[in-house]
Amino acid sequence: MSSIPSLASFSSLNTGSDRSRTARDFVSSFSPSLKSQNKKTTTTTMLLKTMKKKKKTDEDKVENNNRRGQRERRKVLKAENSSRRDFVSWMTLLLAHSNAMFLQTGHKISAFAEQQQQQQQQQTFTQRFPTLFKPFLGEGTKKTIKTTLVEDRCWALEQTIELGPLETPLRCVVVRLSSGDLWVHNPLAPTEEFFQLVESCAADGGEHAPSSSSASSSSSARVASIVVPTYALEHKIFARDAHERWPEAEIWVAPGQFSFPVENIPNAYVYGTESNVFVLSESNDEAGMATKQPAWKDEINYETLDVGAFNIANKNIQIKECAFFDVKTGMLIVTDALAKIPLTPPVLSSKEKLLLVSKRSTKDLQPDDTPENVLAGWKKTALLVSFFFPEHEELVSPSEVVWTDGWETNFESISNRLLVPPVVRTLLYAQNPRAVRNWVDRVSERWGESIKSIVPAHWDAPIDANVDEFRNAFRFLEDDRTDPFLDGDLKRGLAPIAKAILK
Repeated sequence: MSSIPSLASFSSLNTGSDRSRTARDFVSSFSPSLKSQNKKTTTTTMLLKTMKKKKKTDEDKVENNNRRGQRERRKVLKAENSSRRDFVSWMTLLLAHSNAMFLQTGHKISAFAEQQQQQQQQQTFTQRFPTLFKPFLGEGTKKTIKTTLVEDRCWALEQTIELGPLETPLRCVVVRLSSGDLWVHNPLAPTEEFFQLVESCAADGGEHAPSSSSASSSSSARVASIVVPTYALEHKIFARDAHERWPEAEIWVAPGQFSFPVENIPNAYVYGTESNVFVLSESNDEAGMATKQPAWKDEINYETLDVGAFNIANKNIQIKECAFFDVKTGMLIVTDALAKIPLTPPVLSSKEKLLLVSKRSTKDLQPDDTPENVLAGWKKTALLVSFFFPEHEELVSPSEVVWTDGWETNFESISNRLLVPPVVRTLLYAQNPRAVRNWVDRVSERWGESIKSIVPAHWDAPIDANVDEFRNAFRFLEDDRTDPFLDGDLKRGLAPIAKAILK
């Protein structure tokens, strides 16, 4: 404060110059203090400005951060919204696709169920005469398959016959004659499937069955002949159903037909017609042709075999079988006279039944579904059908049957070769070997080198075979010790029955 001039010093100034100097001096005396004060003020102002600027900068940063955060949140929200929209769209598409798949699957299941129902209807039939085979009598179902034997000429249609768990193939042969007419040998169970497959043989190529029942009416006239080749029920009980399907067809039957226990049943009951049933003679090559012969006799020849006889109701009933030869193809068509047991199961064999038969003991659980077990079941089935009580099937208790080791060797002895089936050879041909030899000679001499294949009604077919192989299958007729069956397979089944028949 002492550096600041007092007011008294101003009053002592008298002259102007003095006053000017004094004013300057007065002002000068203030300058250091003012300068110092101004400097402090400027510093404070700058500090305030700096602080204000910093504050604004901080506020801007906060605002920018807020804005950036808002932008990020908007982006996240947008992404989330987009994800939600995408998810909703994806779920909508997924649900729509699932719904479409469900509907499509539902349609497929419905179509499959409908197809199964139609197939079952196509394979259903009614058996009007009783037999030992399923269904014995009444309604049953059977699947039919068709194979080409000779292109554009001969076809085989197959079903199975069943007795308990045992199944064997049963075959019908269809030949399309040069006229286009169909010749049907050994008609099978009268399912719609069977009828349509037969009728399909009238079409070019003969490979496709008609798709509707209307097709049957247009092709029914093409079935000209229905052939009943022998006496056995499984080969003739469906002839009436075949005639009802093809009423214009002639029915040609092997001689020696009989009925039991009622005799002389009218043809109208057995075959559905009286006037259109004709009996084949011993041969279509008979001199003079005293009896009516079929129109197809020059295309399909035949020779009749005296199979044997049975005493039925105190009457000696002679049993016969007609063999047919298609001249154009060299095919010999037989029923029970010959067979070839295949090494593997036939196409229509039921796996479940083969597995059941494959068991070592009847008390065992059902075996696993393996090729080995299925094959074992097939081999045992062949032995049971051929011998009734084969060697290695042992009854160990009233409730248990066991297969002992060695049965595979027995199967090998009868399989994969042309032979006369054990039942036929033991129970029938042994009765009158001379008559059978006579038939073998007639077949060999008449068709001889023209024989190219053999088609039986059972087991495997077609069998590539010539006349020498045909004759070789009957060499036992000269000496029963030639090509014998195993004694163990015969002794408990066929041998006792043969002894009773041949006594």
